[in-house]
Amino acid sequence: MSQLHEISGGGKTIDGKIKRIGALDLIRAFAIIHIVIYHWYIEWYNGSFLIVPEGIGPNIERLQLFKDGGIIGLVKNLFSFIFAYGFTSVNLFLVLSGFVLTYGLLKRPGTVKWFAFMIKRIKRVFIPFYISVLIGIGFLYLRNFVFPAMAAAPLYGWLDGLKMLFFPFAFYDIQFLQKFNGDYWFVPLILQLYLVFPVLYWFLKKVGPVKFLVTVFLLTVSYRFVAAYYLDTVPMGVIYPSSNSYYLFSFFLPRLFEFGFGMALAYWQLRSRDFLENATCRLCLLMGLLFSFSGFALNSYRWGWIFSDLTVAVGLFFFFLGIAKIIGAASRTGKVLCKVSDASYEIFLLHHYFLNYFLMPLILTIGIKNETAFWLTMPVYLVAVILIGEGGRRLSKMTELALVRLKEAWPGKKKSRLQGV
Repeated sequence: MSQLHEISGGGKTIDGKIKRIGALDLIRAFAIIHIVIYHWYIEWYNGSFLIVPEGIGPNIERLQLFKDGGIIGLVKNLFSFIFAYGFTSVNLFLVLSGFVLTYGLLKRPGTVKWFAFMIKRIKRVFIPFYISVLIGIGFLYLRNFVFPAMAAAPLYGWLDGLKMLFFPFAFYDIQFLQKFNGDYWFVPLILQLYLVFPVLYWFLKKVGPVKFLVTVFLLTVSYRFVAAYYLDTVPMGVIYPSSNSYYLFSFFLPRLFEFGFGMALAYWQLRSRDFLENATCRLCLLMGLLFSFSGFALNSYRWGWIFSDLTVAVGLFFFFLGIAKIIGAASRTGKVLCKVSDASYEIFLLHHYFLNYFLMPLILTIGIKNETAFWLTMPVYLVAVILIGEGGRRLSKMTELALVRLKEAWPGKKKSRLQGV
């Protein structure tokens, strides 16, 4: 099973005996497409589209990138509004991750072997990560060779190179990673959530989904309140009104609700006879739009930043669920999106390398950075990063298989088997 199903949802357990929930695959595909196009906007316009706490009106004006006017301008700005906040779809990876881990364990009889469970989870985070580091270094060398005017040192000194090898353990050194690949902030975040997952799982089973969800909600908003009003640092992927947010770090507590929401959904899915399948498309779309726009509105006010990420996560989940119901995982489009879903973790790790170290230098070198090229090149970029992500996924599976065979061929392993005979 791919890393994607471990990190961000899916209908299979570790041993593959539970049916795959197709709608979750489509939600995952929508999320990664949303994220990579967001980075396209950011890199093309060399800026950030973060909402400022000045009210809804000024923020809508800030997001109007295209000034054409008329129907064409309206349509282009609609795309702008949708994709300028594509980073919020990272929330869905946390929701889906909490779902699949909990759903798989609830369906498995007997006592959970937590050590083996954690080793498998961590391994399926680390292998694609280290492969992406090697591919990223390759893209850096490629840029230096093809675009010498934009060349830079492939590594940032021996100490930085050493940090990259042990990065998954360096939970609070995200400032360093901004020099290499800022998207790596997600790796320590998901690892932290894995570490607290056994406690969360025990608590969910003890008190039930409602009390569990209320508890993680209170924990999350309490931290976010303190951070929004009293801290001058900001965790990656979280919006806070901070005046001196130069030291970035990765911390699970402000994202705990999204992960816990996925865990509660898994509990209800199992206990309520597939309520996700029974939820109507119209209800999902209505709830999704209501919560998503509410999250946008909350982002426009300082006090609202305490609740915005939580609200957007719920909204995007149900909105994409509604779209997934319309498309259907068994349709031709749905099958293509499921392929995208399978490689989404690798796409997340690798897409910035292709964008920053090849495509944007190419566009700048040949001098076609204009609005027409922006729209025409976007599909090319999207297809390219999906293919690169699929390549990374296959390399990860090959590496994992090679490690399994190496372990089986280990002399001590053979000896113990002979003794057993």
